[in-house]
Amino acid sequence: MKKLTLTLFLALICSIGFAQKSDSFKIDSLQKQLRSATNDTLKANLIFEIINHFSINNLNDLNNGQFAKVYEAYRNAFDVYENPEYQTLFNRLGKNNKYYESFWSFLTNHTFNYGILMGVTANKEEQLIYFKKAYQLAKERNDSFNLAITQINIAFTFQQKNKLDSAQFYVDRIFANPLPQWNFYFYLFYLAGDIRLEAGSHELAKRLFLKGIENTLKNNIYTETGLAINYLGLSKAYQHINKRDSSYYYGIKSIDLLKVIKEVQIVKVDLASAYDNMFEHFQRFAQPDSSFKYLKLAYTERAVFTKKTISNLAAFQQVLLKKQLTLKDLQREKIETQGRMRMYILLTALLVFVGLGAVLSYNYLQKKKANVILASQKEEIQSTLSQLKSTQAQLIQSEKLASLGELTAGIAHEIQNPLNFVNNFSEVSSELVDEMNQELEKGDIIEAKEIANDLKQNLEKINLHGKRASSIVKGMLEHSRASTGVKELTDINKLADEYLRLSYHRLRAKDKDFNADYELIIDENLPKIEVIPQDIGRVLLNLINNAFYAVNERSKAPQPPKGEQEVSALSRLNDDSYVPTVIVSTHYLAPPLGVGGLIEICVKDNGIGMPESVRAKVFQPFFTTKPTGQGTGLGLSLAYDIVTKGHGGTLEVVSTEGTSRDNREGVGSEFIITLPFKTN
Repeated sequence: MKKLTLTLFLALICSIGFAQKSDSFKIDSLQKQLRSATNDTLKANLIFEIINHFSINNLNDLNNGQFAKVYEAYRNAFDVYENPEYQTLFNRLGKNNKYYESFWSFLTNHTFNYGILMGVTANKEEQLIYFKKAYQLAKERNDSFNLAITQINIAFTFQQKNKLDSAQFYVDRIFANPLPQWNFYFYLFYLAGDIRLEAGSHELAKRLFLKGIENTLKNNIYTETGLAINYLGLSKAYQHINKRDSSYYYGIKSIDLLKVIKEVQIVKVDLASAYDNMFEHFQRFAQPDSSFKYLKLAYTERAVFTKKTISNLAAFQQVLLKKQLTLKDLQREKIETQGRMRMYILLTALLVFVGLGAVLSYNYLQKKKANVILASQKEEIQSTLSQLKSTQAQLIQSEKLASLGELTAGIAHEIQNPLNFVNNFSEVSSELVDEMNQELEKGDIIEAKEIANDLKQNLEKINLHGKRASSIVKGMLEHSRASTGVKELTDINKLADEYLRLSYHRLRAKDKDFNADYELIIDENLPKIEVIPQDIGRVLLNLINNAFYAVNERSKAPQPPKGEQEVSALSRLNDDSYVPTVIVSTHYLAPPLGVGGLIEICVKDNGIGMPESVRAKVFQPFFTTKPTGQGTGLGLSLAYDIVTKGHGGTLEVVSTEGTSRDNREGVGSEFIITLPFKTN
């Protein structure tokens, strides 16, 4: 019974989201009980009660556009979830405890719901970040339920960006695994059908919308929402395959339902969308009078909806602004408060002493002075912002130049090998020429021919190593050349091979004591894909350099002193068997449906690893864990932008921080690049 109750509670949270109930007295009472509680189980129940207090009616509030209220609820709930004391409590209860699983599952779902809020308020980048964060939390605990719903909404985000290949990839990945027990697959079928509809697969889209309707009727929950969106999708599909009656029938049914529920914010569907669909229906089937009727209805409904949305977004932006006030904002508020107080005094004085013009003049001058101060502060802030932008641009350029300098050091070291071969074989060839001349003078033609054959082999080796040196120089020129932004067919295996060796030799040239193993594992079936080779080369060089840095830092850690128990966590990682290793691998991932696929590039090391606090900020500009002067904090930020914005891919990190000898096999980091491509 307890397990059933907990499951129903989880389903309730997932279906309605987390929201805030403005009853501060009850919150204060619960927090007071929590502070005085001594039993862990009692504390856990009180924490869940506080979370539940912020978790009522949020789906309705979100669909009604009360973004500011929902935002406040989410931020308050995050304060509870991210409290280190509370996280320690649930970890102490143990992974097999129901409270532990519920806490982390609720946090995963809360993170996902916050991403939905970011999406409906047009913060698309923040939306994708929180969806992927929720996906990572679910993946770490093998939470199949939250894995499914986060991937659904990541697909929706890519669809909104018109990246249909990436959206289809995540939908296919959901269908490729057994679906967990869930009552809301009408949403998944609608999304999958809508993506297929945009891609032109109208028959397949029709079948998916029909499955969505079937799922809604079968589970008998959120029936109006599930039927409304899938009826709308089915009407569009029938419209594209020229079945007029069916298109009209389901279009009208969708309108009837949306007249009641008005809008479904989570999938950007409202009554105006349904009217638009009927306008397109009558346009397609040459019925101008009816099409004009629905065009007017769509215009009227959208005007109301737009006005409401603008108002709600304005309220939401005001809440965000309050959360981000700086010291200067506080000073401005103080000045404005003083101005208002003077105004109240002035109005009171005017009511009592109408003839006191001096008081009016005084307050006017004070207000003017406050405005001058505010204008001065505004100019100062704008000037500071311009300087920061200029400094950021200079730092980005410095990062690129530093990357080129590091690459040059590796090239200089590696090019020495073929040059040594050329020099050695040239000297030997010169001696062979002398010997051949001597044999010719003696008249020994056979011996002279054998020497000539040896000489020819030497010349072939000289030519081989000369071409190798030429190839290295060509690679250096390619890297140093400014990016044109034009994508070219590129062999990713070859690119990974070149930059792995160059990174290694750069470190060898810089530090003679440096030593590490490296390995390249390539997928022979990897096709050439269109990328900007200079940009992807910079990404690989940065990730491989970081990997070698991590294993070098671990290898330099001192061995634990004999007879001493208290040593650093990093020292306990090392023993005589530790071999610093960096592995670069490539893989071809083909989705089960659709055209195209993904190329995956992994850079893995067994270095020092990263804690969660570092992983969460590793792609932020100017964030670095290296000592002062050894890193700008822009390398991974630039790499992330190149992969995600420049190539429509993803860049993720998986890392385990070492704490003892017992888990040293799991220590290290792995950066995973995925690049989508289309095949002919």
